[in-house]
Amino acid sequence: MLAAMAAAPFAASAADTAGVRAALAPYVKRLEIPGYVSVLVDGAREEWVCGGWSDTDAKKPMRPDSLFRVCSMTKGIVGAAAAKLAVEGIISLDDPVSKYLPEFAKLERREGDTLVPVKNVLTLRDCLSHTGGFPFETKVSEALGWNGAPLRVAAAAGAATPLLFEPGTSWRYSNAGLDVAGAAIEKATGEKIEQHLKRVIFDPLGMKDTTFRPSPSQMKRLVSIYYMETNKTCRLMPSYRHLAEPYGAPERGASCGAGLFSTPQNMLEFYRMLAFNGVARDGRRVLPEEAVKILATRQTPANVKTAYSLGMFVEGEWFGHDGAIKTAALVNPKRHAVCLFMLQGDYPGRMNRWHQFNVWKPCADRFFNQNTGKGTNGETP
Repeated sequence: MLAAMAAAPFAASAADTAGVRAALAPYVKRLEIPGYVSVLVDGAREEWVCGGWSDTDAKKPMRPDSLFRVCSMTKGIVGAAAAKLAVEGIISLDDPVSKYLPEFAKLERREGDTLVPVKNVLTLRDCLSHTGGFPFETKVSEALGWNGAPLRVAAAAGAATPLLFEPGTSWRYSNAGLDVAGAAIEKATGEKIEQHLKRVIFDPLGMKDTTFRPSPSQMKRLVSIYYMETNKTCRLMPSYRHLAEPYGAPERGASCGAGLFSTPQNMLEFYRMLAFNGVARDGRRVLPEEAVKILATRQTPANVKTAYSLGMFVEGEWFGHDGAIKTAALVNPKRHAVCLFMLQGDYPGRMNRWHQFNVWKPCADRFFNQNTGKGTNGETP
């Protein structure tokens, strides 16, 4: 069976001047990874490579419309919506969370073995940039999964959870904080977060496959998850314990920290819009340019080492996010560039290596370093 899989063609929708297919072919051939999608954009240049399988047993090729659990890439989409609302004056990033969610008016934090009242005001910016003091999860999400409770319940659990530090003074990666921000956005807009994201981001960009609750037809394209280990054949992971099933259940919560499903096609349109300063492929403006600048600028205090904006890491001129089951994207609006790489796998035990990303990254660097004679949008490089 392995030989038959190795002989299957690697689909590609454009040229591969960066050599992505050749670099990753050995890993797919020996099923160290099941399959992947790579998309690289530099101005008018756009190169796709789809390699391997979305399901190794069924021999389903990986495709641009394969459905992925994008997990924490959800954070950046929620952050983009918040940045848009801030520019439009519907919210302020410095608004107290209690303005929208009254249970956050009085909070406690841990000080040694005791609880003390929180002195600093918890703001929307704190929640969106992981400086709110929340732990990664609340007891509710630990017990039910990231999307096991309605968003408003998940947010209330955040208010009942002692903070780890005074808001705005340190940094701790947190799904809980994003859920709180999402619930505040619901209150500010009068819309459920899934309806708001659909109206302001998904529909304008044609992201029809981006959802918190996949339909039966979308589920047919869902990519299987695999355990991946260096120099070992990947093994099917029956389920992912952090994401409550069934995925399409109406009562499924809209986790703003990690709940979305999407395709490479859809995610590219979102990140490409950011790379072109808020403008979609068809020329429609989706985000104000000022909102993109907010996302590209660190919102964390100067004393905090991690450069983070609203649901996005900031790396120099680049910003973006990854997901827990090995999806990732970065954009650079100054050169209208996107790099997107999507797998669907995890590691057993305490392993936390993503060797295949390290194989792909030099290819991406090669793509952006190529001298095309023109710049990334007609300018001189």
